[in-house]
Amino acid sequence: MGALHSCLWMMVALSAMARAGTPGSFRGTIVEGPQAGKDWIYVQGRAGMARRVEISHARVTYDDSVSPAERGRRPEEALVAGTEVRVTAEQGGDGEWRAISIEILKPAGDNRQSSLHIPPAVHCEC
Repeated sequence: MGALHSCLWMMVALSAMARAGTPGSFRGTIVEGPQAGKDWIYVQGRAGMARRVEISHARVTYDDSVSPAERGRRPEEALVAGTEVRVTAEQGGDGEWRAISIEILKPAGDNRQSSLHIPPAVHCEC
């Protein structure tokens, strides 16, 4: 009975881990998107692919390369269109990305991107 009990606990633990998703990391520029709200951002990579990311529980920090003069008091307020970021997130079973941490690599400047641009041959991983 002990081996069966151990086997059942192992199956429960593995299924919970599979549901949680494996963290992934990607970088890109925040762009405005069709369903970006208070708790969501769109991150567009260099190849043009965009990901919608839930950010309500993410730890937001500045990269060491961002000078103190470019930093705001609250890094969360810098998550606006045109900001370059590195995101560590988990993809849920529903396909949505949920950020664990967001590192601001370059704050938005005059080069802000006003809207999501998806080239015709590329689709959004939303």
